[in-house]
Amino acid sequence: MTETLYGQLDAFLIAFFRLAENPMLGYLTGIAVLALVCVIVGDLSMGLAYRWNHAFLQRDNRRLVRLQNGSLRALKARDKESYQALNREANDAFGKVFFTRVALAAASLWPLPFAMQWLEARFGDVLFALPLALPKTGDAVGYAFTFIPMYILVRIVFGRLRSRLPIFRRVLTLQVREQMDGEQMLSFTDVFHKPTGSAPSRPIPPASQPHPPSGRS
Repeated sequence: MTETLYGQLDAFLIAFFRLAENPMLGYLTGIAVLALVCVIVGDLSMGLAYRWNHAFLQRDNRRLVRLQNGSLRALKARDKESYQALNREANDAFGKVFFTRVALAAASLWPLPFAMQWLEARFGDVLFALPLALPKTGDAVGYAFTFIPMYILVRIVFGRLRSRLPIFRRVLTLQVREQMDGEQMLSFTDVFHKPTGSAPSRPIPPASQPHPPSGRS
């Protein structure tokens, strides 16, 4: 069954490399389609992982906001012990939230090794001549030299269009709702701003300008 699935996937992908009569144009078309497939499958995986872990992410993020705001309020109140304790816990909570987000982002990259392995099997012996020799590379490069830049380009373009697709819009809406619900994270400006009723500072008078000389001699 695995061989049958691989054969069907191989036939599906290689068909895009044969769309154009020009070999180079066909290769670039196939590389672009392969990169798009990797981006879509990776982002779908990341979206599913986010939905499955939404409750845990929301709980950890709210705890981080609560600790961060509490540490700032303690700092304003000059409560050194409370500030240090809350700030220590906030740093731990930030590390947990940060690495969870990194793991979610990494979930979108898992198709890349499989794509590279398929390209190795299909185009491992194909080299592309360069107009100039590059250090440690020579005057020819392989499939990675074309696929990786194409993947980055497709990811940038797809990222601008993702919010218009219904299946990805739901995840984005969930993320925005999570940010809007609950307590908002405060900044130093929010906590240490000047009272609105404070007297405005006196304007600095402009420097005196020398009078122009009169026309009398």
